[in-house]
Amino acid sequence: MNPVISPGDRVSVDKMVRGYLRGYEKATVLAWMPSGRLKVKLDGSSIVKVVSPDHVKKVADGPNGVK
Repeated sequence: MNPVISPGDRVSVDKMVRGYLRGYEKATVLAWMPSGRLKVKLDGSSIVKVVSPDHVKKVADGPNGVK
C-alpha cells in the first residue's frame, strides 16, 4: 500500500466536535484542495466534507493504487 493519500483512496476520518474526538467515519478521497485540505465523500451518504489531512488515516489504496 502506497503511504501517500491520493484521490480514490479509502480513508478513516476522525469525527471532531469542538476539538474532541467523537468517533470515526469511513470515506473515499475525492481530491486535494488548493488550500492543502482533502475533499472526501462519506460512506453510506451523499455528504461531501473538506477535512484537514491531520484527521485522516489511509485504510486502503483506491482502484488505481500501487500494488
